[in-house]
Amino acid sequence: MLAKTCCPYCWEEFDTADVLWVAAHESLTGDMLLGPDKPMRFLPSVFTLDGEAVDLMGITCRYMACPHCHLILPRAALEMAPLYFSVLGTPASGKSYYLAAMSWQLRRLLPTQFALDFADADPALNVALAEYEKNLFIHPHGDRFIPLADLIRKTETTGAMYESVNYGDHSVRYAKPFLFVLRLNPRHPYHSQAQELQRLLCLYDNAGEHFLPGQDDPQAPVTWHLARSQVWIYVFDPTADPRFRHVLHQLYQKSNGQIDYALSMRPERQDVVLLEAVARVRRLTRLSATQMLNKLLIVAVSKADVWYPLIREDRLNEEPWKAVRGLAGLDSDRVVRRSQLVEQLLNQHCPEVVGAARSNFNRVAYVPISALGKLPNPVRGADGTIIPAIRPRELQPWGVVVPFLLGLMHALPNAVLSLRKVEKLGRG
Repeated sequence: MLAKTCCPYCWEEFDTADVLWVAAHESLTGDMLLGPDKPMRFLPSVFTLDGEAVDLMGITCRYMACPHCHLILPRAALEMAPLYFSVLGTPASGKSYYLAAMSWQLRRLLPTQFALDFADADPALNVALAEYEKNLFIHPHGDRFIPLADLIRKTETTGAMYESVNYGDHSVRYAKPFLFVLRLNPRHPYHSQAQELQRLLCLYDNAGEHFLPGQDDPQAPVTWHLARSQVWIYVFDPTADPRFRHVLHQLYQKSNGQIDYALSMRPERQDVVLLEAVARVRRLTRLSATQMLNKLLIVAVSKADVWYPLIREDRLNEEPWKAVRGLAGLDSDRVVRRSQLVEQLLNQHCPEVVGAARSNFNRVAYVPISALGKLPNPVRGADGTIIPAIRPRELQPWGVVVPFLLGLMHALPNAVLSLRKVEKLGRG
């Protein structure tokens, strides 16, 4: 057990010995912070031989809770240091599609390619993300065209993605993170350091509206995780920029019209979201306007399957890693080269985005991603309008795990290895 724990909801630190337990008996309801229908939280005095708390009715308890906000914590929160990642972007930028594709790929690739075990800290806490993954990758009607809007619903500003806590006469709404356990498995070259390198990964997503100027509410500090996160993944949708759209229309002028349904229907000025996020962190941390944020900013440039012809590099959709004797290493040279090419492209058509990144962060990487891997198809909806749709079984995401791998290399050295190091270990 850790000596101190930081709650991934309210971000309050507390002595691990002070953690509360959640009563298991059905009669023990009524929590002072969460309401009368929630199980009671209590500081136990009786434990089983296995270290589980026993409630007032003699029932063994299974869940623990933060002593400050009373929200349920996975056991891993008390055993592993946290690692915070934040995903941000404008409304309709594709964050939810990106998260679903990334987590689905990470579950498969990290254990088999990178010798890292990656699993839900508690499946009950990641239900929303699991539903996203199911709808995209194991859809019961995967061979049919499904409208994009029916696969993943827009992230709401209130509801199931948030938890409300009543502190006396005022209520505070917290964002629910997706929580994962990250460990080195026995195949990893640094498995001897597994205890030091294991982490509770706390991945935060919000509705894009929460990042807009004027939406920072002390009663709903749902974006305050930005101040703690070591890695920001900023999902930028170039197809929502009118200047970029014009270039794409010229590129696809001889197409059959399919490109129109791959472009965002909502033009946005997306640099405002990034600038607002930076401004909030400066206020929270009292960082001066001249100081750079000590974080890695990864600009995940979405819908790359649409705009990739604008980049003069062959095989842009080829993943930038290679396995040597069963262990994959990230090809840093290829990642840097692609980052430079994408930065040049954005600087040509959306220079304010590059400027916002460059003026606030010492470390910035630009990564092309495609959560779908292909252009959607136009289909006629129930009301007769033409809408974008895909066959889920045809999805082939690419690039989606690269931002995570880069973030992990930055925040947790020796977890994800470079290709050079893997090749060196292979020769040894």
